[in-house]
Amino acid sequence: MDRTEFKITITPDGPTFYRHKIEIPSDVLRVEFEYEYYPERGKGGKNEIDFALTGKSESPMDAERDIGTRGSAVRKIVVSEAYSTAGFDRVAPSEIAAAVIGRGRLYSDAVEVTVRWKFIKKQRRYYAGDPHVHSINSDGRLTYERLLKKAKRKGLEFICVTDHNRTVIGELPAVEGLTAIEGVEVTLYNGHANFLGVARPYDESFSVENVADWRRLAAQARERGAVIVLNHPFCKRCPWRWELSAEDFDGVEVLNGPPREDNLINAEWWEKQLPVKRLTPLGGSDYHRDYFVVSTLGMPTTFVLANSSEKKDILEGIKEGRTAVASSKKRGAIEMRVGNYTVGDEVPFSGNDADTVTVRVPYIKKGEILRITDGKGVLKVVVASRTGELVTEVAPRGKGAFYAEVMSRYRGIKRVLFDILLTFMLPEDAFKRHPDFIFALTAPIYFV
Repeated sequence: MDRTEFKITITPDGPTFYRHKIEIPSDVLRVEFEYEYYPERGKGGKNEIDFALTGKSESPMDAERDIGTRGSAVRKIVVSEAYSTAGFDRVAPSEIAAAVIGRGRLYSDAVEVTVRWKFIKKQRRYYAGDPHVHSINSDGRLTYERLLKKAKRKGLEFICVTDHNRTVIGELPAVEGLTAIEGVEVTLYNGHANFLGVARPYDESFSVENVADWRRLAAQARERGAVIVLNHPFCKRCPWRWELSAEDFDGVEVLNGPPREDNLINAEWWEKQLPVKRLTPLGGSDYHRDYFVVSTLGMPTTFVLANSSEKKDILEGIKEGRTAVASSKKRGAIEMRVGNYTVGDEVPFSGNDADTVTVRVPYIKKGEILRITDGKGVLKVVVASRTGELVTEVAPRGKGAFYAEVMSRYRGIKRVLFDILLTFMLPEDAFKRHPDFIFALTAPIYFV
């Protein structure tokens, strides 16, 4: 965290505005300003010193633009791309050009002003979020604001609002500590897909008649920067019924909602595509509402390895295949590393100890199964002997996708509660014999 400050003296006969140029590096996620002045009061009343920020112009010939001001109403200001203090634009801190100090009311012969700011830099790590949720603008129960605040309370760091056939209306609210990403779930009678990251991904109506027209929508969305995700392709209620080609998508929702058999089929299909199409695995809650005291928001959670929680970094991490999925945020992201390589990377296969991958499961319950797969099939199975962290090492047998997953099932009272939940969400799956489900999963490392 870097801290900087400047001081100026304001006098009645000086300029109306003082501009102080600021250079903020591109690797800064958030900047926090505060200013103070002395004396607070002069002989005739309280001194009022105003604060504003300007932004860089698009070309050297253009004037600086306003980023925001609240006059002298606030002394602490936050600016970031995802959240800024009311009255200030949500922008990347590197876009700030100058701090502007305005001589408001001055009742003293001179006022000393100190402006301090600190940088919070981007940090490359896993960020927890939910890429598939609904609001009252389709068939969800919560407004944008309530939905985002609920996500923040659950500890999520990003959320994608994906209403059915309804792009985001207006602008998503700013919630400090949470990145809100625009999206839409293109919902057709032959399948569902999320278009993530673009407010207006296509110009025409969603109501297309065939897969060729759907592909035209997707192509336009991709040109505008959207990430295209195949949602719950083998869901019993709303599967993908058109011709299914992995080439049409950037990712696939392997885990949708609570653990169930549909997700096992999603995962099996995803695995079969890996030799020809490296689809990024995601998990989305498909949240619409709470069920009594049970909130399924963030269940499952997608973890994205990214340079920051900013929208462009999250979307880039998804596009690059740098994800892990878990049944809840509590489980954390399964991490894999071989040398300096990690998920989403290509690693030259050497056939010796240099290929050894360290697999770290941050949280696994006693009796749960860690299953590691390489290009030849299941490579290693570890049954957790205790609850907590599990770390193991293993080298692949050859080239191909290398990934890990945790298999488990609900037992005892949790099994009963799970089945009760299913009676409301998926009654056809409730109170039947369940196999082991996928509770956590990583995107692969690719040995080539």
